[in-house]
Amino acid sequence: MARSKDKSETIVTISGKNYTLMGYESDEYMQRVASFVNSRLEEYRKVDSYRRLPADTQNVLVLLNIADEYFKTREQVEQLNEDLERRDKDLYDVKHNLVSEMSKNEALEATMQEMREEINQKEKRIVQLETELNHSRAARLAGMKPAQPAKPAQAMKPAQGVKHDPKKQ
Repeated sequence: MARSKDKSETIVTISGKNYTLMGYESDEYMQRVASFVNSRLEEYRKVDSYRRLPADTQNVLVLLNIADEYFKTREQVEQLNEDLERRDKDLYDVKHNLVSEMSKNEALEATMQEMREEINQKEKRIVQLETELNHSRAARLAGMKPAQPAKPAQAMKPAQGVKHDPKKQ
């Protein structure tokens, strides 16, 4: 509905009679309203029981039916707005959950990458140990003593049961 800041005057025809309407809505809008009223009047004029009513009763009946249609439409609009709000909330929740799941997924992918790197290091260590084992086996088969890995130096312990007296030296 296009609303003007200036009042305009429009002539409309309802039931064959011209009416001058004044308002802030566009001429097109006021013509659409008049057309709507004419279409409702035409619907009722097709009903025999309506045509037998006095003119003032006919007018009140049309007004009541248009008001009924207005209120039902307004209820539908309110229901649609409530549905839209609910869907907006649901959509927000879905987006929030998606972001949360994406964050969890990124963390899991980082953990997986760390585990892959750890597995890779352990596989390298396994290859290294298998190589050492194969060299050790080959040396035994060849009758040679395998090279022992260097052991850390240990402090010598006095023999058990022997006491050391520094004065006797």
